[in-house]
Amino acid sequence: MLRAIVFLYFSILIASCSSALKIDPVSSEYRSSKLIYFVENHGQDKRHLDQTIASELQKIGLNASSGYKSDRPAKFDILVVYEDRWQWDMTNYLIHMRVDLRSPTTNVLLGTGSSYQTSLARKPDDEVIKNIISGMFNK
Repeated sequence: MLRAIVFLYFSILIASCSSALKIDPVSSEYRSSKLIYFVENHGQDKRHLDQTIASELQKIGLNASSGYKSDRPAKFDILVVYEDRWQWDMTNYLIHMRVDLRSPTTNVLLGTGSSYQTSLARKPDDEVIKNIISGMFNK
């Protein structure tokens, strides 16, 4: 009986400290600094994660800007959309983040990355975004 309790305790402990990073790398044809990336804020994001994503893209040498759908430039090559989910555990933290690169005309998925983290494994949102972008572009 004691073994079962100890096993259960450590199983819960390990599960509560988990995190996962899933990346679908971006093809080399979509990595050019000549392409224009636009990171679209979905409208519910008051933390302006779109600006953080655009900043990370700029750090790896890409031409990126951000804003709302109404701010879209007249011409751009790659649309970057994201989904962020937040959880409360003493403080708000980013439990799940997904970043997709899409064709602005056809909406075809060109690359994707996502991160999931539990409360005990939490990292700041800018670090989560940095890990996703660097994984997608192999930097």
